[in-house]
Amino acid sequence: MVAVFIRTASDDFRKTERQMESYMPHVKNVAHKVYIEIDVKTIDSDRPGLSQLIADIEAGLVNKVICHSAERISRNPVELGKFMQLANQKNVPLVFAE
Repeated sequence: MVAVFIRTASDDFRKTERQMESYMPHVKNVAHKVYIEIDVKTIDSDRPGLSQLIADIEAGLVNKVICHSAERISRNPVELGKFMQLANQKNVPLVFAE
């Protein structure tokens, strides 16, 4: 399954919509699941969308991750590096649709 990750730091729907539009060409006619976090900052300890995405990658359910940009996953280089390392270990390509 293709995973689509969307995160916005505000509740401005236009930002969410812009991210959705950027990934649409990548998932036409492809089964995908959207992991979404609205009004969530990367410094927040409660990241339900990201936590579920990580769990699904670890379980082998995800074969590709599409995200608007790397900073949507995390602005913290250590956290982003851990996510990218996990994706690499599980042979899950990351596509940044920005």
